[in-house]
Amino acid sequence: MNFFRNFLPIIIAAVSGMAMTFQGTFNSALGKKIGVIETSMIVHIVGLVISILGVIFWGKFPKIEMLKDVPYYSFLGGILGVLIVVGVAYTISKTGAAFGISVILIAQLLTAVLLDHFGIFTLEKIPINLTRVVGTILMLIGARFLIK
Repeated sequence: MNFFRNFLPIIIAAVSGMAMTFQGTFNSALGKKIGVIETSMIVHIVGLVISILGVIFWGKFPKIEMLKDVPYYSFLGGILGVLIVVGVAYTISKTGAAFGISVILIAQLLTAVLLDHFGIFTLEKIPINLTRVVGTILMLIGARFLIK
């Protein structure tokens, strides 16, 4: 991977990671007051409004015929979004941000390594190798140190 060619995606990924941590923390605080399911509803309504504004000002609404050849699993993001918001808000409220996010990151990493290895959902196959295994083990060890 050429670092300079991928500099912007790396910065965007880092900012997204920070935003996810803030979002989980904010959602956890709201969830303690009104409940995690209710928090998920509010988060998704706000997200819907922002997304609609984004499409109005910077994008275009997709035509129905554009969606006909899209694989069914491409639409599961909304369902997963609800599970993620509820799960993260609940986890952070019970474990704290550092440990909760580390477990989430490890689960994401393990899932990503397997998806890459098998080339699932149109991903290019990237075989599991020793470096990936060692990196995952080190993250597991690191998470152990973050338990409160």
